[in-house]
Amino acid sequence: MLSSLFWVTGLVLESVLLVRALQGNLQKYYSLFYLYLISVFLRSASLFVIYHLWPNFYSPAYWFTQFLIVLLGCALVWEVYKVALAQYLGAARMARNVLAFLFILAITRIFVKAWNSPNWIPGRTTLETERDLRIVQLALLIGLVGLFASYAIPLGRNLKGIIYGYGLFIASSVAHLTIRDYLGDSFQRAWQYIQPTCYLVVLVMWCATLWSYAPIPQPTNEPQLEADYESLVAATRRKLHSARSYILKAMRP
Repeated sequence: MLSSLFWVTGLVLESVLLVRALQGNLQKYYSLFYLYLISVFLRSASLFVIYHLWPNFYSPAYWFTQFLIVLLGCALVWEVYKVALAQYLGAARMARNVLAFLFILAITRIFVKAWNSPNWIPGRTTLETERDLRIVQLALLIGLVGLFASYAIPLGRNLKGIIYGYGLFIASSVAHLTIRDYLGDSFQRAWQYIQPTCYLVVLVMWCATLWSYAPIPQPTNEPQLEADYESLVAATRRKLHSARSYILKAMRP
């Protein structure tokens, strides 16, 4: 009964967020976030029906759709970086490359691990996949917040709400998946009430911060982020040039 209440409450809050997005045209500014939210809403509604009408199909439907949601979460993190660094083209270019590298590395590691595993179990493999990708997402969000805090760059109400809300959700998911790996299903019975509560807190946070559009404010002082990026690029090029010269000299007879 309580789990159904959590389920329905989540669907209601997700519906409110989507309606407010249409009224305020917020999907224009955060398209991947709302694509993620629509996917979560449709998945939750579908699983609710499947759970009550065709319970035998619930488990495969859950694991298949969960993997897709995790991949959409990666796209959401990419959009957060894109929007946050829109005014800093050099840093944004580097961030895109780093994000692509980390996600490809994580996904490659997951598939290699699954390919080499003699006992492939869909549920367990999906849990490990989700945990690995969630850890990468969490690290990237923490890195972005730390970067903007160190340069005193404002994030804005909308973007701050997306980052902190999704960050809280990811942190709770990583904690759940890590502890469950050690304690097994006994912990899962307790967590089935903790995680939905965390998710409802996230939805309430999003309702408060995404009720209307709030553009990212301009910083009062010109941040040094782009200048530091250019300095880093120049220093890297000098070191690469020196290394190449050293190798060419060493190769000469």
